[in-house]
Amino acid sequence: MDWVGAEHIAKRKSSGWGERAWCRECGSAIWFRVTADGPYSGNVELPIGLFDDASGLTMTNEIYIDMKPDSYAFAGADRQVLTRAQCVEKFPLLASE
Repeated sequence: MDWVGAEHIAKRKSSGWGERAWCRECGSAIWFRVTADGPYSGNVELPIGLFDDASGLTMTNEIYIDMKPDSYAFAGADRQVLTRAQCVEKFPLLASE
């Protein structure tokens, strides 16, 4: 992945299977990337706030649904919804975190 302003990006291994990156200038989160070997290796999750225009993007996954605040709800039914237990089942490395 190529980034404009890469000299301003700081990275840190945040778990046994991933890293997080943020802007050295403003502190904004930039990504979470899976670093462990396996089918999800290299997958990157980006905060929607990074995009100037998020129109047309569709949320397809919602994780840890059983741990969300009551006041937090997403509309629509065409997405994968996973509880913490289902996330651990799908990503066994989570069990050690």
